Amino acid sequence: MTDTTGPATANASSNASPLNATKVASASLQVAAEASQDDVSRLLGKLQETAPRAKESRQPTSTSEIENQLAVVRLGMATSLYYSLRTKHAPTAAHCLRVSLTCSAWASRMGLESEGRDRIEVAALLHDLGKIGVPDRILRKPSKLDVNEQLAMDCCPQIGCEILRGCTSDQELLNIVRHANTWYQSRRREEFPQGDALPLGARMLSIAGAFDAMTTEHVYRAAMSREQAINCLIEGSGSQFDPELVADFARMLEAQPEMLHGAVVDRWLRRLQTNQASSKWSDSVDRTSSKPNKISVRRETHFHDRLLRDLKDGVVFTDSEGIITHWNATMVKMTGIATDAIIGKSWNAKTLRLQSPASDANETTCPLRECYDRSAPVTRAMMLDGTGDEPTSVQVQVSPVSGSKPGILGSVIIIHDNSFRADLEEQLVTLHHKTTMDALTGVSNRAHFDETLDAMVQSTSKGESRFSLVICDIDHFKRVNDVHGHPAGDEALINFAHVLRQHSREGDLVARYGGEEFLLLAANCDNATAAKRADAIRQALETTVMPSLGGECVTASFGVTEYQPGDTAETVLARSDRALLKAKDNGRNRVVQLGSGGGTVDMKAPVPAKSGWFSWFDSSSKSTDAEVDILTPVPADLAIEKLKGFIADHSAEIISVDESQVSLKIHALSMGGRRRIDQHIGLRLDLTLSEARQDELGTARKSALGHSKIHVILTPLRNRDRRSSELQDCVDNVIASLRSYLMGEIMAKPVGE
Repeated sequence: MTDTTGPATANASSNASPLNATKVASASLQVAAEASQDDVSRLLGKLQETAPRAKESRQPTSTSEIENQLAVVRLGMATSLYYSLRTKHAPTAAHCLRVSLTCSAWASRMGLESEGRDRIEVAALLHDLGKIGVPDRILRKPSKLDVNEQLAMDCCPQIGCEILRGCTSDQELLNIVRHANTWYQSRRREEFPQGDALPLGARMLSIAGAFDAMTTEHVYRAAMSREQAINCLIEGSGSQFDPELVADFARMLEAQPEMLHGAVVDRWLRRLQTNQASSKWSDSVDRTSSKPNKISVRRETHFHDRLLRDLKDGVVFTDSEGIITHWNATMVKMTGIATDAIIGKSWNAKTLRLQSPASDANETTCPLRECYDRSAPVTRAMMLDGTGDEPTSVQVQVSPVSGSKPGILGSVIIIHDNSFRADLEEQLVTLHHKTTMDALTGVSNRAHFDETLDAMVQSTSKGESRFSLVICDIDHFKRVNDVHGHPAGDEALINFAHVLRQHSREGDLVARYGGEEFLLLAANCDNATAAKRADAIRQALETTVMPSLGGECVTASFGVTEYQPGDTAETVLARSDRALLKAKDNGRNRVVQLGSGGGTVDMKAPVPAKSGWFSWFDSSSKSTDAEVDILTPVPADLAIEKLKGFIADHSAEIISVDESQVSLKIHALSMGGRRRIDQHIGLRLDLTLSEARQDELGTARKSALGHSKIHVILTPLRNRDRRSSELQDCVDNVIASLRSYLMGEIMAKPVGE
């Protein structure tokens, strides 16, 4: 399956008229992308009122409202078409459903009329229907597509319209599907409508679809964090995407980061089981609804699932054509490839980074192909270029699976790690068990967590493996104690810890931070993957029955973040806690992800300074401040929203706000110093916000929304700190952190300065 962020080419075109709701929607999108100095002053004035933790003034659309709006879309024949697509390729159908939910929430926020909103939702749900006509070898290819394969994928919108034309005459809906991947300003002007001539639904669908594709795991590319995906949308605004809609979409996610979470998807999938009549679909099928039959699971299945989950060896199942049907958790850890990204793809040793060792370089036959050709087990020593720095020596065993009839039903592939690294990690995790474990729940205690978090921050800041932090809190836990008693509350805590341990991997740390608050330190895990794992925990918890609560279940809220350049242990924890508060404030039982993640900022980039810190000894020097200009590809109002997060997570104090300038007091932390108190240095930050001029952009990619420039002056609060050997490290960390929050880059100084 290919990435959907690129343009799509269709063989047919149509001069589609915009939706009737375009004018109404445009009125709600008249938020200036390029804020004036007066706007900056007004927004900064609000910043002081909301410190230290920003509160969102706009209440987000509730989950129930979104679900009710989705429920009124009477799909009729569309249900069968959706299930046909899911049978053909389940990952594509899941993508369509997520995009439809996103468009539904967005259309509700924009205040579109009911008919227009329903049309956009149905178009989003079926916009990839044309993939039914694409060969399986292309859809299931585990690597990127070549030119011919991409051309076949580009025909999907036209094929989808042809399928839909047989069951609906709604031309506006067909136009949305046809132009869902059309660029806002396409170079092929003679073939496609341009700009606002594109249907509003198609422009929305293009943005929502690209965002979902970027934040979804693929075999050939890891999922991006939400911040990184938004940055890519902004970079493509004005060319690939409608700039006004991109700005509104970014503001929606900034105010409502939990807009789409797993609970909504699960419930909507269940609602798709019931067919409802629709005026949009001209069919005569009997749609008498019936309750789905209860699926019984054999007792042995639970044992098999547990066995495959806990095995230290990687286990893969394939069918007779080499299509992967099972991928256990150990394979995820070994390869770094998520289960959802690889299921349904063809087994390919090269794509999975399996290769013969140097001593057997002449061996090029795929072990799976050899097994099928010989109809006999194959065992081979290979090297796996997985998530570590060095390739891992593994033993690959492929065994054919046969039935009562002639032929091969599939294969079982077992990959054993010969490096013994897993055994060593297990011994380290169990070290000092009694002094590091929480007595009630059996997970790590707060002291052990703090020590481990510090160590992981230190190693990651030096360029070693990344990590994410998930903080979770049982919803309404006081009510559990008040209604059922403290013993029942203790059982709820024990069960919650058990669910967390079940969903942890080797190298992870589950800890009880205090009361009903737990943490999961996820090693070798990025922001998007951690959020997905947190949602899996959330779903498992809400279906775990607790006898002491009278057969009821509890729910929990989750905050997720990833280490990003300039972070300290305190800022990582504060950012995840801020995400948790957003989850609880916006309805509970959901996952909120914050932070841009690693890779946004190059820590090795030079930090320009107006004058050196040692100029303090030079009496002729008039200034000892460090100055830097940060260029961020977002308008001023979004830059200020991101600055609120920086202030909250660093526990910064606002000294003053004057027109377009804000002054902060912050206690910076370096990574050096023998004593922790020596690592803290008080700094004053003077930030001036303005719109970046065209001549200041340099090599930065032009954004249709306009860039913002933040001029930063850092000054030590105490004179004695000017002589500290840790001062430069503190300054570098603050600037790196500020760049991470603003998704910005340091502007080069003009020649001659």
